[in-house]
Amino acid sequence: MTGFGVARVAIDSPLPALDRLFDYEIADGLRGNIAIGSRVRVPFGRSAGLSDGFVVELVETSEFKGKLASLDEVVSSVSVLAPEIYSLCRAVADRQAVTIADVFKLAIPTRSVAVEKKWQSAMADVAVLPINRIEPSKPAGNRSFAFIEPRTNEYGPIWVQQLANRAEAALQAGQSTILVVPDFRDQAVILENLRGKLGEASLTQLVDYTSQQTNSLRYAAFLRCLTGEPAIVVGSRAALYAPVANLGEIIIWDDGDSNLQEPTSPYTNARDVALIRQSQSGCNLLFTSHARSCEVERLVEIGYLKDISIPFAVPKLAISEASARVDSLAWQTIRRALDQDDAVLVQVASRGQSVSVYCGGCAERAKCANCAGPLWVDSQGQPRCRWCNANNLAFSCTNCGNRTLKQGRAGATRTTAEFGKAFAGTKIIESNGDNRLESVPAGKKIVVSTPEAEPRIEGGYGAVILLDCNEMLSRDNLRASEDAVRIWSNTIALMKPGGLAVAVGLQGFLGQKLALWSQAEISRHEYHSRAELRFPPFIRMASLAGERDLLAKVLEALPADIEILGPMPLTGKGAAVDDWRALIRYEYSQGASLAATLKAQVLLATAGAKRVSAKSGRAQRPIQIKMDTVI
Repeated sequence: MTGFGVARVAIDSPLPALDRLFDYEIADGLRGNIAIGSRVRVPFGRSAGLSDGFVVELVETSEFKGKLASLDEVVSSVSVLAPEIYSLCRAVADRQAVTIADVFKLAIPTRSVAVEKKWQSAMADVAVLPINRIEPSKPAGNRSFAFIEPRTNEYGPIWVQQLANRAEAALQAGQSTILVVPDFRDQAVILENLRGKLGEASLTQLVDYTSQQTNSLRYAAFLRCLTGEPAIVVGSRAALYAPVANLGEIIIWDDGDSNLQEPTSPYTNARDVALIRQSQSGCNLLFTSHARSCEVERLVEIGYLKDISIPFAVPKLAISEASARVDSLAWQTIRRALDQDDAVLVQVASRGQSVSVYCGGCAERAKCANCAGPLWVDSQGQPRCRWCNANNLAFSCTNCGNRTLKQGRAGATRTTAEFGKAFAGTKIIESNGDNRLESVPAGKKIVVSTPEAEPRIEGGYGAVILLDCNEMLSRDNLRASEDAVRIWSNTIALMKPGGLAVAVGLQGFLGQKLALWSQAEISRHEYHSRAELRFPPFIRMASLAGERDLLAKVLEALPADIEILGPMPLTGKGAAVDDWRALIRYEYSQGASLAATLKAQVLLATAGAKRVSAKSGRAQRPIQIKMDTVI
């Protein structure tokens, strides 16, 4: 590389004005020793300090006519930003109308000097293989979706076994697999399964990319991917940026899980990042789950994904339309399973003693003295606010002044107590968001759990009872039905072969189709319902939030064929007095041009503007852009 005198550097800065490559003259002492992907520190503008960055390109000369600043500090000689990962980060940033630095924080873990030195020492006598890049001229890989049998046997969940087998087969063929699993408990189960399959000799080929690890372990996993040897990478959202060699397939399990949605900028969903990486690399892409999300349903209907599901035996599911919270069918099913010394899983919609409370005098809904939010009773028997979480021990009704409370529908804690009285002598276990159990020992027992806190049990449950189905469907969310079906399906999948599930209070179309396990029809119906109203994912919907005057400047500059809803005042936690929000509905074909326009117009409108969070005191962007709003 001695002929390269200029380095093109991507500066790791959230400032939109710096979101491009800058040319630097390489100092004489570094020529031949600097590589693409290296971490560097470079001078910029009039700042006395140095800015962090990554070398993206090395060229002989620069097209810039002025005098170039000198690059004379290399933080590390390790090439941590592979060209393929830079291309992925650039594409994600352009799609989401954010800076590439917002994506770098997901793609490149925090550096650990000790781990890096240890890795360099171990690799000193080993030739680091280049990451194989599949040329765009090669045919694209397969893009598919598959339903997996919702069942647990003596070896664990069927979906874990099938995905682990698929990844192991790819590894034996010399290809890497990225396995994206949203829940940390599911990640642990699939890692355990793969460790058992691969054995001690091949454990270095299994990379734990989960977010529960310390920074040093995450950086060690990242460096392992840079060796150029094929691997199986298991993790959540960030695993999609793993710089593995010869990527053969990306597998995403349960893409409808909200854990796969990035909560901060760039606000990406793992599904979209996977689609981008697949299109760039040409690898295979597989979405798989027990229930299909509307986004995947859309991709199946337009022919972008192929449904490769294999027929399987559907689980036994009885639908009960009774008005009683726990009807006779549910009681009989529980007793039958306990008589056979099986465990029973009972899912309830909410935690605590009572989902809601009312004034003991006038029966008005009890409200928080701090924010007027609705009260509920937690597992300790204390009234708390659902909005601000404040205790309301000195409750006084604003309507009649009464200080007594009357509890409403039972939560998980009260349900546990009620089952304890009904089934005397049977062990009762509660698992909820405050005390989430990963697993329980096999044997006769009743487990009461809130959604997505269900513990696993060896061999599976003998019966699964779904309570509060109407409550799950009536939540104030466009995705209430979709989320409920996904949660119920995953819960039923914890049942052993021959077990029986009962859904209490589930009626109509949804109850009929779920009983027949017609998941494709359910997702198709849900997607078409949204299409009629022009809601996502039939179209895309962006949101802009910021001060009203700045927001107006940006909205005025948008093309006439873009549909704008609002703006309206923004209320809620953290919102300033003059904060407004606008929604933008647009077609998928308009995404690239709209993102570029928004990014440019926000930069123009907010030049010199500053915004500081009243809560944290940290600097914030004057206008927040979300290209895909979750509603």
